[in-house]
Amino acid sequence: MSARQTDGSRRIPWASRLLKNAFALMISSIGSGVLGVAFWGVAAHLSPAATVGRTSAEITAMVLLATLAQLSFGTIFERFLPVAGAETRGFVVRAYVMCVIFAFALTSIYAFSGLAHSYLPTAFVWRALFIVAVVLWTIFALQDSVLIGLRAAKWVPVENILFGAMKLALLPLLVMASHKQGIFLASVSPVILTLIAVNWYIFARRIPEHVLIKSTSEGLPRAKELIFLAGAQYATLLFNVLTPAIVTLIVIQRLGAVANAHYYVPALISGNLSIFLFSVYKSFVVEAASEPHALRHHTNTTIGAMSAVLVPSVLIGVIFAPLILRIFGASYAAHSTTLLRMLLLSLPMSAVSIFYSAFAWLDRRVWWMALRDLISACIYFAVLFLLIGHFGIIAIGIASLVTSASQGIFFLPISIRRYRQTANYESPVN
Repeated sequence: MSARQTDGSRRIPWASRLLKNAFALMISSIGSGVLGVAFWGVAAHLSPAATVGRTSAEITAMVLLATLAQLSFGTIFERFLPVAGAETRGFVVRAYVMCVIFAFALTSIYAFSGLAHSYLPTAFVWRALFIVAVVLWTIFALQDSVLIGLRAAKWVPVENILFGAMKLALLPLLVMASHKQGIFLASVSPVILTLIAVNWYIFARRIPEHVLIKSTSEGLPRAKELIFLAGAQYATLLFNVLTPAIVTLIVIQRLGAVANAHYYVPALISGNLSIFLFSVYKSFVVEAASEPHALRHHTNTTIGAMSAVLVPSVLIGVIFAPLILRIFGASYAAHSTTLLRMLLLSLPMSAVSIFYSAFAWLDRRVWWMALRDLISACIYFAVLFLLIGHFGIIAIGIASLVTSASQGIFFLPISIRRYRQTANYESPVN
């Protein structure tokens, strides 16, 4: 390749590593989302709505506990693995061990304390299996962040799409084997094979390559600062993760398992679009940390990618919401259409807040995000509790719109001001 071609590829946004990695994560999000929709669509036809609602609460609890057990290392991997250098292997191993221990302890307390009595089976074997599932899911989630932080995001869609296909294939068999727990078993069983394959690649191939080719320009923060950043991110994580989990529990207790099924499906659909936004955000953080001299370029690319996907997706989702929900059955189209439209309409302003979060991590000012999410959670639950008795699950959509609008109004001018400052970081590429 000539020097002219090399320079040209550097100027073409679509040739950038950020977009390649973001595109890989987008494929992962879309593929996982489509397979997830198919999974729950099949589950909705194989099992009654009450079983779907109870099992969705069980899976939500599993994902919630696994997310809490990650101790914020997912985001820390994405921010600091690009510059970890020779410390990479030890850093990943120590994080895995800490998270596994915490996952086991946290889930054991949760499973046997009676907190999950409304949806978790009482038999010891099922509760023990739930604990194992959370431990496995903790590493399953962390390994994606390791791949992203090591700039190997191209393998994330391969992993997640294969995982989604395997659980979909197992679903009919396991539902026949266990009518009550078949959906849960199908969601968890493929994790073991995925963990073995991905972590072999990480430790045997990718980390040695990363250490060999990456010269450290920034390095890992000291332990004190790392704890400070992890604590701030964990506070943010609590608000972000606890909110949907608490909503699920509120809906089950106030409105019943059937209403939870009608809430869970639109939340799943809109959540998959949110995953795309976070995929671009993650790729932006990794590339901006690796190439701070190209911050303005990466920022422009990120804004363009978010806009190009978010705007048409929201429009299509709002217009065709009844048809999308009919995949799950007529009752979902009848009861969930308005909620799905509201959740989709809340995403554009939420994207502004997500964009600000990327700069907060680059600037190591993460506590601002914790404060933001505390205020947002207060607004969200105030609206939800005030309206759920009268509007049912529609109150969730109203709360989402109010919260996202308040975030967007506040963070839009701050994000614009921070964007203008990116020019000060620009320097020629040698």
